[in-house]
Amino acid sequence: MMDLNGYRTGGTIHIVINNQIGFTTNYLDARSSTYCTDVGKVTKCPIFHVNGDDVEALVHTVKLAMEYRQSFYTDVFIDILSYRKYGHNEGDEPRYTQPTLYKAIANHTDPREIYANQLIEENIFSREDIDNLKSHYDSFLEEKYSISKGLGKVKIQQFLHGDWKEFKHAEPGDFDKHFPNGVTKELLKFIGDKICYLPDDEKFIRKTHRLIEERRKMLESNKLDWAMGELLAYGTLVYEDFPVRISGQDSVRGTFAHRHAVHIIEKTDRHVFSSIRESGS
Repeated sequence: MMDLNGYRTGGTIHIVINNQIGFTTNYLDARSSTYCTDVGKVTKCPIFHVNGDDVEALVHTVKLAMEYRQSFYTDVFIDILSYRKYGHNEGDEPRYTQPTLYKAIANHTDPREIYANQLIEENIFSREDIDNLKSHYDSFLEEKYSISKGLGKVKIQQFLHGDWKEFKHAEPGDFDKHFPNGVTKELLKFIGDKICYLPDDEKFIRKTHRLIEERRKMLESNKLDWAMGELLAYGTLVYEDFPVRISGQDSVRGTFAHRHAVHIIEKTDRHVFSSIRESGS
């Protein structure tokens, strides 16, 4: 849905941690395509395949993907080819079904050690520096782990503090309060008339005119179906300056004809929207 109106994000960077999680099934038996990211070809997105053991190549690839996304506003896929050291759930025995692969993995140096050796060979760090960094990080984790043992329960941290600081968090008693939410019958009739409007200078198919006529009859007889109730609900919100976003492929053109929220002019692809505000906005 990358290029669909209402769903655009300016491009999404999809990072796939391709760690062979389905080790009980060889990838040759799991899909027809060569790569798990081949689905990205549907939208002609760039797809990068990078070795998870190559730390600097991975960082370079992520930066490249970000630059591409910022320049062309499209999705980008990064397939990080890696593995799970101990199989599916870090406690199962993968050698039951993948003995050859996991024999190779057992003898394979992990990415941290590969990069450490590279930095030592390039005289950027010494072995002592690497060991000190590892020791410091291990101590940091142990300290946090010890603190966590003293916590009585997990505390859910709120996110987007700045965006939500002006909003009050709901309390149990708030759900027992009643708030006025009704509108006058006159307002509903006014909005209903707007919903049933079709411009005289445009041509619509016969069924559109029949649909509008049925809606008018409902308003005149004080009887509504669910679809007309929905439209009046949207209309009252718009009238009160609340933005309404209807999402989904069957929202503008309703799932069934009686739920249509807009009308298409015959022989064109143009839509007709009803004007809800008296000012015409």
